[in-house]
Amino acid sequence: MISTEWSRTTKRLVVVGLIIVFLLALYLFRALLPPVILAFVLAYLLKPVADFIERRTELPRTLAVVLVYLALLVTIVVIPVTVVPYAVDRISRLNVDLQQLTDQLVGFLSQPFVLFGYTLSLGDFVGDIRGTLQNLLQPFASQTVNIVVNVLSSLLWVVSITIISFYLVKDADRLRGFLDRMAPPGYTEELARLREEINLVWKAFFRGQVVLGFVVGIVVWIAMSIVGLPNAGVMALLAGLLEVVPTFGPVLATIPAVLVALFMGSAYLPLSNFWFAVLVLGIYTLIQQLENAYLVPRIMGRRLQLHPVVVFVGVLAGGFLAGTVGVLLAAPVIATFRVVLHYVYAKLLDQEPFPREFAEAGEVYPGEIDAIFFDLDGTLVETDDDAVRTLGRWLRPLKWCLPRRDETRAARRILMAVEGPSNSLLTFLDRLGLDDDLFELRERLQRLRGLYTPINFRPVDGVGETLQDLSRRYHLGIVTTRSHNDASTFLEQQGLTDIVQVIAGRED
Repeated sequence: MISTEWSRTTKRLVVVGLIIVFLLALYLFRALLPPVILAFVLAYLLKPVADFIERRTELPRTLAVVLVYLALLVTIVVIPVTVVPYAVDRISRLNVDLQQLTDQLVGFLSQPFVLFGYTLSLGDFVGDIRGTLQNLLQPFASQTVNIVVNVLSSLLWVVSITIISFYLVKDADRLRGFLDRMAPPGYTEELARLREEINLVWKAFFRGQVVLGFVVGIVVWIAMSIVGLPNAGVMALLAGLLEVVPTFGPVLATIPAVLVALFMGSAYLPLSNFWFAVLVLGIYTLIQQLENAYLVPRIMGRRLQLHPVVVFVGVLAGGFLAGTVGVLLAAPVIATFRVVLHYVYAKLLDQEPFPREFAEAGEVYPGEIDAIFFDLDGTLVETDDDAVRTLGRWLRPLKWCLPRRDETRAARRILMAVEGPSNSLLTFLDRLGLDDDLFELRERLQRLRGLYTPINFRPVDGVGETLQDLSRRYHLGIVTTRSHNDASTFLEQQGLTDIVQVIAGRED
């Protein structure tokens, strides 16, 4: 029996009907949206770990996933046992009396103060501040029991999220294959590319959140320790954790630090509590500005470069639609919509949605090689042997305790051992966009200390003649992790400047 094909009108009606049914189901079961989203996020985070274990141990997929979730369970148990007592102990040392704080703040605001010769009085605004502060602060203490009850009642959701995420991780490859098979003919490659672009957005977000939280926490801890803020460690931990809240997180982290500074003062700075609170507020503001101007663009990358107004509106909308989960995931969701809308816009205008950054070599130079690029260190320059000789000279005083009393052999083994970790560190810094800054800082420090001297490169035997011969037929270039200046210096020393057309240094 031959199936009857649907007309265009029927297909459109079916598609519109399915969209309506989907939106209606989404509305009716909106209470399920936050836990389902959490399950997908948890699965997304744990899948690379399961893939790594499966690949390295060759265990069955199910067993690898079980090991990942066991490790997660241990982590969930260990972190509260180790971190929570420390935080509770630190907070208890603050000896905060809410009533006393309210009285002190009301008394402080009731007094006139002089600023640049002008006397300002806030007495007219104090009116109901006592009741307002009590209404804001006391629920944190009075609702503790309710919070515990809500946590216990949420145990079912935790179990549900864990089960859903477990099967998503276990069958991730099957689900991806199913989605690929569901793609319309001719769209498989485009949809796979679209999925990869979205995947890069979420990778940048989660990696950036971890790095930003760690960096901001360390900076706040160092800065607050320097100025003598009580419990600087707790404030740093709070600042790092609240980095996950877009837009509002840094502001929320600033408030308790300023309040502690206002009511407890500095441990050793000769400042009044008021001016110390102003100093703490200024330091937090400076950290936030440096974070937004320097860290976020380099750590988050171009895929999450969203205007603050867009993020602000997205946070409000996310909180309205999905509560806390919507607030925390507003930025990557907006960036995902941007990727999808860019794809739809390009298809509507018959443009290429994913333009290739590099054309294939065969399309540019069909049938022949046009250019040859050389690495510098270890290829054109005897870097490895020079490094071995330099390290060997440093090890010579310790020759008596080296294996076989051979400093050259020991130096070569040391350099081989550190090559892998060093390359991994440079790759990590490169992904964060901080490698150029590190090299520039090193060179500046060397110049300041008078240690910087021009490099006298020692070429590999026969390099000059080989490059001269190749230049008669091919274009030549150098690709190196060194700077342009280093590569140019090498070419000038060897008299090869005229035959090398392109230098791609670490600046590129």
